[in-house]
Amino acid sequence: MGCCMASYRSQAAEPQMPPSVPELEEVPVPADVQADWERGGGLELDPVLGSGAVVLMDAEWMVRRARTGGVLEPRQALPPTAFMSHSAVKAATPQYFGGLLLHIACISHCWLQANHPDPRGHNLRILGRALQLASCATGPFVEYSGRWGVFMDFCCIHQNCRDREGCPQQRTYQRLEGSDSFEDDALGRFELEHALFKEALGSLGSFYSHPATVVFMLTRFPDDYGDAAKYTRSGNTEQYFNRGWCFCESSWAMLTKPSDRLVDLGRSTGAEALYSELVDTCTAGRRAPLLPDAFDVQLQSKGFTNGKDDRPRVAELYRSAFAQRFEAAKVLRYGALEWGDEAAQQLAAVLASGAAPQLRELDLGSNRVGDEGAARLAEALRALGALPQLQYLNLGRNRVGDEGAARLAEALRAPGALPQLRELNLGANPLGGPGRAALRAAWAEAERPEGGLFDFD
Repeated sequence: MGCCMASYRSQAAEPQMPPSVPELEEVPVPADVQADWERGGGLELDPVLGSGAVVLMDAEWMVRRARTGGVLEPRQALPPTAFMSHSAVKAATPQYFGGLLLHIACISHCWLQANHPDPRGHNLRILGRALQLASCATGPFVEYSGRWGVFMDFCCIHQNCRDREGCPQQRTYQRLEGSDSFEDDALGRFELEHALFKEALGSLGSFYSHPATVVFMLTRFPDDYGDAAKYTRSGNTEQYFNRGWCFCESSWAMLTKPSDRLVDLGRSTGAEALYSELVDTCTAGRRAPLLPDAFDVQLQSKGFTNGKDDRPRVAELYRSAFAQRFEAAKVLRYGALEWGDEAAQQLAAVLASGAAPQLRELDLGSNRVGDEGAARLAEALRALGALPQLQYLNLGRNRVGDEGAARLAEALRAPGALPQLRELNLGANPLGGPGRAALRAAWAEAERPEGGLFDFD
């Protein structure tokens, strides 16, 4: 880029520096697309995208780079063609789907080296394939087809990649232990870049936890990751779920996002020919959401490169995103996730806390919830004021028997509990006569609408 540190240090005016925000071509955003962007919650992302603190990558560019065997560079070292302008991201919002999906894919990944997340392009090739399948999706995922913006920390927010002359390099520079200086006397970031970096950090929860974005998790290391000749392992070398930032990003995504929008590419076989097949293979294994205090406890055992600063920051960011998402949640779809009683108990704690006052629909169908899990959910359902707007509860195709049905019946009878409930589905559970009778009696006593109780086999 031809910049030199001497001239930068000798000039007070920032225009002497290379731009911290790339100049990108803006595109028209039709009024109906803008409306879908707003209905989908895009206004939440507008400030950080508008300021340039975060610039999303163009998925098409990433796919091309992956096909040629290339690797990614830090944001400041990438060409403008790698990015999408703010207006281009908006314009990519799929039409005719009511703003239920934003074409933004967020990547949660382990850095494979301290100075570069993917020095041999292994993860880029996996991502390129997934992004290609998404952009060409058909059938139940047709709204995924089209152009996508991609959030990936290394490429979308400013990195400590400037050398002593202020020029961006292909890797980041590490801070010297106990110092604010970088190795090789590197500059790291310009002051404006550092300010934008801090702004971006505060927005991370918005991207990963947003119900209308898609999160791709890269949870599996390359097969040759143990080869010291190929990867220099230093800093935080824990597995994906034992890394603090990865644990937080995945936990954000597991709050209120629909199940098919959290895709663990570590489960991919590489043989999926359609995006629907990729989703079928890679959505199982999602955990139930954690209360902030429970998250804090687990966070203490997670690895950080800079734990002193990052651990409290991550805890606060999670707490903020948790409150924001559940306070606004009207529909929660946690179906077909293989959740059992432990997950049901974890979710029950969230619901009983009153975190979701606007919740209208809760879908837990096609899981493995048994009597113990149903009993815990019943306790949450009967907690006064916890779910004042809940109208629909689906526990169909689980493992609830007569004992669990009896506890749910008690919740239906509890004074003031579930005042708006209109439909309870317990179909395809191993209910016996006593369980069915208890539910029917409780439903009638509470004067629920006829036809709203489904307890058939």
